Amino acid sequence: MNQLLANLDQYDPTADYVLAIITQTQGSTYRKAGAMMLINQSGQSWGLLSGGCLEGDIIAHAEQVFANQQDKHITYDMRGDPDLVWGLGLGCDGAVHILLKYLPQACDSDGKSFIEVLNDIDEGTPFILTLSLENNELLFLYEEDYQPAQLNQPDTLIVPLNPTYRILICGASPDVPPVVNMAAQLGWQVTVIDHRPEHIKPERFVQARTVLRVKRSEWPAFLVWKFNAVVVMSHQYERDQQYLDHLLNSDIPYIGLLGPQKRRDKLLKDCDTNIEAQQARVFGPVGLKLGGHSPQSIALGIVAEIQAVLSGNLDTLHLPEQNIEAAVNA
Repeated sequence: MNQLLANLDQYDPTADYVLAIITQTQGSTYRKAGAMMLINQSGQSWGLLSGGCLEGDIIAHAEQVFANQQDKHITYDMRGDPDLVWGLGLGCDGAVHILLKYLPQACDSDGKSFIEVLNDIDEGTPFILTLSLENNELLFLYEEDYQPAQLNQPDTLIVPLNPTYRILICGASPDVPPVVNMAAQLGWQVTVIDHRPEHIKPERFVQARTVLRVKRSEWPAFLVWKFNAVVVMSHQYERDQQYLDHLLNSDIPYIGLLGPQKRRDKLLKDCDTNIEAQQARVFGPVGLKLGGHSPQSIALGIVAEIQAVLSGNLDTLHLPEQNIEAAVNA
């Protein structure tokens, strides 16, 4: 979904499209059921259903769908078929079943195009895609808070279409651009704020969705609830404390703090709390310890930690100290 949302400015909401969606897989495959790829009539595509080896063939099949305005099934079964594996340059040996769904300009119950729905998702509204796997293969798009009868029907593929992560970076210091760029590569929406007009220049953060000056007096009223994660990077203790004090009153699941544990603990104490009360969502020193000391390697650790926390996989990345030492010395 992030790959589709990252290219909204390239879509034409008045045009017809083909949605290639994986409906079923067996064995080892690059993507699983629910993965999507969008194709226009010029053969331009967005999203991946493989490592790049199937996409050209899928686009060729989509030409027939546009010509007939009828859906089409295609299957790539690489199990025990060396000719197909070598012919398409495949690295997996499973089977992939794909539906090429013709999407006329208006395709849901409210008359919205699929592109318009993507724009709604980008603005923060989660949707659910349901696809009947029976012969009629009806596709519906619903806002998440609506529970249609189709969600309880057998032989229905249900795909959550969630907004991409929204990341707030408090501070526009020189080490912020690598964090912005890496987060943007994942399709995340990044907002950078700072109170200093000489620092908060859009040309320094070209991949950020929003670059905004927020004065000190405006910060207590700043709407932080819409963000999934925040990284405090102003490098000014007093300013970081002001940022943190407001953030702790929100339900943001990830708050990252630069600096050592001693600085983190002092910040929390000055905000009338401690790490024991906030350890589930306050991370400092920020970022996974991946090695390296450059701004780019630190940014990689920050983005990786945010991904792990928001996806619920952080515990699998923290090994006991003796295991880390053993791995390094192996």
